[in-house]
Amino acid sequence: MELDAEPRLLGLLQSLLDMPALDLGQALTVAATALASWLDCDKVDAFLLDEARQSLVLLGTSDTPLGKRQHALGLDVLPIANGGRLVQTFTTGNSYWTGRADLDQEELPGIIGELAVRSEINVVLPIAEVRRGALTVVSQQSDRFTEADVSVLELISRWVGALAHRAELVEKLRAEEGARARTAAAEQIVTVLAHDIRNHLNPLAGRLQLLRLKLEQRGADELGLVDPAINAVGRLARLTSSWLDVSRLEQGLFELQLAPVNLSDLLRETAAALSSPKTQIVVTAPPALVVLGDSDRLRQAFENVIANGARHSPPGRPVRVTVEPVPEKNRAHVVVSDEGSGISPELLPHLFERFVSTRPKQGIGLGLYLAERITAAHGGSLSAESILGAGAHFHFDLPCEGPP
Repeated sequence: MELDAEPRLLGLLQSLLDMPALDLGQALTVAATALASWLDCDKVDAFLLDEARQSLVLLGTSDTPLGKRQHALGLDVLPIANGGRLVQTFTTGNSYWTGRADLDQEELPGIIGELAVRSEINVVLPIAEVRRGALTVVSQQSDRFTEADVSVLELISRWVGALAHRAELVEKLRAEEGARARTAAAEQIVTVLAHDIRNHLNPLAGRLQLLRLKLEQRGADELGLVDPAINAVGRLARLTSSWLDVSRLEQGLFELQLAPVNLSDLLRETAAALSSPKTQIVVTAPPALVVLGDSDRLRQAFENVIANGARHSPPGRPVRVTVEPVPEKNRAHVVVSDEGSGISPELLPHLFERFVSTRPKQGIGLGLYLAERITAAHGGSLSAESILGAGAHFHFDLPCEGPP
């Protein structure tokens, strides 16, 4: 083997560049196989760090008999705590080379005994200028490599890292495109469904109102039975309208009807409508705190957040709403707090995205998205903070003078 043969080296590097866009594991396997063939060695491996397991995990290995045997022996996962020369290379950043691994007391017994490795080169594997793993080349022959081979492999590892980085970018683009396609499909389904439901709700609401009018004219006692049905239809109508708001927001057709709004009164009314024997909504607010806004839209935003808190609060535990003026900034601050189980750290950064639900098996994930977008349309902001097991707090920050 002549590692310093420039034409052959350039040919290998060119072949790495010409590889098709593969996923990360496939890309590293193809690169390792090409490198093993070029080096005429027994095995080439590409390990990457798995932070969750604190281990180096084999993602790409050459299609050679020794490479296949490594998987069978369970040597495809190397815990950092167990040490070994490959882990040492990764943790220190220093390359390692030996022609007599069987005499190295710091090498893992499985590498020496089960795989019968005698010659070994380990170099770090950088991806996007970050040390992400290590590349190892081994042979069952003693003194198979030279010290000069180490420098060549360090160069090749950077090319393999560039190939891995390209594969990760391709995977990310594919995932983002898939997410966009799923979101577009979901939006279309929700919009069509909302239109169809509204077409059935309008005549139903009209018939219920007519029935109520006739019962009222007769002085009948059944009015108490009709009013809950009318209220339920009204809530369903508002729900379908909120679904259509998603489409309006994305198309830039969302409009506000601005007028002075007393936030204190609005939130007390909202709390009264949403309170139940299971969960009370407790409002602490000054007698009046007026902002310039769209009362219906603000009510919609507050309802979505308060109802979300009520769904997650244990029975008997209230949802607390605090309204405070911030006179030095001419703004209003509203905090909605619940005593539920809290929001997972993984979900929290995506909480206000479309179709992200705090109840994955029940909600469709539009309530908090709409609340955030309505608040933003008013020139304000909506944020959330939470600790698992300690409830959640939603902060509305609204300008009193209305949106810019």
